[in-house]
Amino acid sequence: MGGSPVTFSQEWHALGREAELGAEQIASGVTALGRANHAQKGYYTQAFFGLSIGLERLAKLIFVCDYAIDNSGRFPGNNDLKKCHHDVANLLDICETLSTKHRTGKKHADRPNDLIHQGITTTLTEFGKLSRYYNLDLITQGKAGRLPEPIEAWRRRVGQPILSKHYSKRQQEIDATRSAAMAMVMRNATSVLQHTEEGVMIDDIEVLMLRAGATSVVQRYGRLYTLQIVRWLAFLISDLSRTGADERRIEPLLGLHEPFAIFEGEDG
Repeated sequence: MGGSPVTFSQEWHALGREAELGAEQIASGVTALGRANHAQKGYYTQAFFGLSIGLERLAKLIFVCDYAIDNSGRFPGNNDLKKCHHDVANLLDICETLSTKHRTGKKHADRPNDLIHQGITTTLTEFGKLSRYYNLDLITQGKAGRLPEPIEAWRRRVGQPILSKHYSKRQQEIDATRSAAMAMVMRNATSVLQHTEEGVMIDDIEVLMLRAGATSVVQRYGRLYTLQIVRWLAFLISDLSRTGADERRIEPLLGLHEPFAIFEGEDG
């Protein structure tokens, strides 16, 4: 009655845990990006940790899938993965080759790689490899302290191109009018002392309000462009998982794509 219970291999469980970890880190990272601002810089660091870890894990899973498909279900050795280190840019280059190999002509097969995507990749690569230690290395004269400060780098490489492309003159005028009105009401009763992501002091309420308007644009589109990279990878691992499990009967790849399915939505 009912037969023997279905069991799954240790490899299936291990890959499933890795996929869930990667997906959760990415989700946490993009959520933090939507909250990050000059007055709450911890959200930037939370985003960089989650995204650098999550993208690394996802890209390595894609590498593992491709290897298993090409090698009759065998997995790469530890040294093969170690060669990738924590280099997000290198891993995305590998995934671009694999996307060309497996998905040419399919939906979201092409790597998103314009100026903004490149800024995201460069900053997360530096963070994953070294600049996550920036604050302590700055005061101890360590190697990371000689790199660009990651939050400032994000604003320069990602935020400024976003503002140039997506912060319309009409919206700037609306924000300027609102900021001037708020300043007229609050300036004599409000003291401001904050610093921008670039380290510039803000000591005026009107400047503070203007910054908030621009930051909302960076938050929205920073998430969008990051998720475009994630979506490209999510479609790739979906194809590889299905090919490996359904066509090649590689049991550990069964359902490996499922934690990343939430990232397959269209821009909205």
